[in-house]
Amino acid sequence: MGHAHVAWSGGELRVPEIQDVFVRPDSRRQGVATALTTAAEDAAARRGHRRISISHGIANLPAQRLYEGLGYRNAGIEPRRVKGTIVLRDRPVEVDDTLILLVKDLAVDSVPPRSS
Repeated sequence: MGHAHVAWSGGELRVPEIQDVFVRPDSRRQGVATALTTAAEDAAARRGHRRISISHGIANLPAQRLYEGLGYRNAGIEPRRVKGTIVLRDRPVEVDDTLILLVKDLAVDSVPPRSS
């Protein structure tokens, strides 16, 4: 149905960054992106991270609404233009987009530890 990737280190804010949230077109608007994003947040909180970031293309209003609805806020960093070839889902993809970086504080104490 979909996937999301978490980059655990680095990034502009030096916090985990949720990347490449993708939901198949036939599964969109069913809560999948929310579930993927929430699962990534929970994983970060279980690892002791207190903040997480995510970005969206400047023209991607559905993603902006979704992330803001989940409590993300503008990170206060200038939008960043990304242009060139990247590898996405094991395929080269040409991109030319301007990304807005968002951040969210995590409630680390409220996430139960992962069961074995």
